[in-house]
Amino acid sequence: MAGSFSGRTIAFEAVCGGSIPSPAATMPFFQDIPDFDVDEFIRWLGPRLVKTSGQDYAIAMHKEDPTDCSDRTEFFDWHSDGLYLPQPPRFVLLHCLDPGGGEVVTELASVDKVLNSLPLFGLRTLRRLRSHYIGHGGCFDHPILAGDNMLLASRGYISPLPGLSLDDIPSTRDIGEALAELYEELDAAAVPYEWAKGRTLIFEQRKFMHRRESRVIDRDRKLIRMWFS
Repeated sequence: MAGSFSGRTIAFEAVCGGSIPSPAATMPFFQDIPDFDVDEFIRWLGPRLVKTSGQDYAIAMHKEDPTDCSDRTEFFDWHSDGLYLPQPPRFVLLHCLDPGGGEVVTELASVDKVLNSLPLFGLRTLRRLRSHYIGHGGCFDHPILAGDNMLLASRGYISPLPGLSLDDIPSTRDIGEALAELYEELDAAAVPYEWAKGRTLIFEQRKFMHRRESRVIDRDRKLIRMWFS
């Protein structure tokens, strides 16, 4: 699984939408890249880079006084990144600088697999809902489903899409049941990715929900987090 950034350009392009369309474009990339050069990757991305809190990349690590859940290492439920942006990033890159104690795992769940497992009535309800993210000084909302793409906040609240007729607004019971079904299927579809130094994970976040599975505080764990379109 080892390799350098330069030797993985074709694989990156397959995952991240290079000039040649690939059937693997929506599959996660997970490889050991011990000599990963973040500055070289930024140059390769060019205008596709999406800044995170105004920076080219962030170091995800435990902080005693966090501004959001990314600055912790405890459990962080299914979510999408960058929901405070009008257009959240398409891709998320995580690169391990230090796995710490190794007890904090990233899990992905395939959105396609989840949607194919949901009952039609629940799916219909989800298509009428938006997820509100609270953080970064405001409240930001996105439709939970746009076609077969999903965006979801782990902190905030759910409401019907604006402009629905009275008859099209889901009931509170229907919303609760649809969300319970969604989380049941997300949990069932979870695939763990365990961290080691140099390990790199790239995924398309509208096609894969992600969460941090953890029951510990790990002050040594450090990941580079980067977003791009």
